[in-house]
Amino acid sequence: MLRRMRESPLSIAGIAIIVGFIIIALLAPVLAPPTNSDPFIIPSDDEISKLDPTPIPPSTKHLFGTTGIHQYDIYYACIWGTITAFRVGITTVAISLIIGLTVGVAAAYYGGMADEVLMRFTDIIIAFPGLILAMALVIAIPSTFSLNISLILTVILGLTVLFMFLKRVNMKITAPLLIIFIVALVSLFNPINLDFNINRLDKVLIALWLIGWPSYARVIRGEVLRVKNEDFVEAAKAAGASDLRIVMKHLLPNSIYPVLIMASLDTGSIVLTAAALSFLGLGAPTNYADWGQIIQRSQTWIYAGGNLVRNMHVFLIPGIFIFVFVLGWNLLGDAFRDVLDPTLRRR
Repeated sequence: MLRRMRESPLSIAGIAIIVGFIIIALLAPVLAPPTNSDPFIIPSDDEISKLDPTPIPPSTKHLFGTTGIHQYDIYYACIWGTITAFRVGITTVAISLIIGLTVGVAAAYYGGMADEVLMRFTDIIIAFPGLILAMALVIAIPSTFSLNISLILTVILGLTVLFMFLKRVNMKITAPLLIIFIVALVSLFNPINLDFNINRLDKVLIALWLIGWPSYARVIRGEVLRVKNEDFVEAAKAAGASDLRIVMKHLLPNSIYPVLIMASLDTGSIVLTAAALSFLGLGAPTNYADWGQIIQRSQTWIYAGGNLVRNMHVFLIPGIFIFVFVLGWNLLGDAFRDVLDPTLRRR
């Protein structure tokens, strides 16, 4: 695999770009020493802003210049924004991948009613434009809410019983299922509530998780349907292997490669979507190190006139960071495609 990737200049370029951003993220405290207890708070110079609210061009004091109003340091925002980009991209892909694999594999492997219900729900989510749905979810998610554990455990038990009924599964009462039943029963008489506070960036992450998994579910379902009737799967069933063992040992290893390619490509596009939400004012909190938010602050100097050439650093520099970051993941995704799926290899 590594040998094939070394043979492709584009693969090497993609890996080099991603490694470069990883180095920036790891060295962020050295490259841009924090000035606040929260390192993701962008330093500002309100005193200068009161005298002159226009952006300061790049200089020795501000290597990438400032945003203008509040004079947020763009260099600091770009360096620490790299960590934000990795957090948004990787966590979203990882959680979406887990949900998508679970839904897609369950639908394909069990088929019947389970397949119909899961895939129709997946189709409903896919039917909505991704960015529009993400915007609606970010707005709809409350900043504070209380989670009723007893209700959640009761729903889990109900879904488990429904699944057993639909599949006519003679499922044994395992220790985890028994623990859930006992906790749910106790919590019905003594409700357990967990209180959560969610900031704007967390809302973006949750929204991206909720809209990201259907595409993975669709692809993995198709791959599992292709593999599940192979002789080695039938042999495993005849040998008495459990469903979990068949899925983990036989189905996933032989069907997951297209999903991994998608995940690599999606990492960059998810960061782009998060930047778009920040540009629309629905992303990270104010003065948080985020590339999209810095570009959002350039609207004043784009639409309100002024010296666009003099102030172009406000949107151009973070825009370059976003472009190169997305490009790196796209090149890496192409490399994985060439290595893992020879049928799609460039000729």
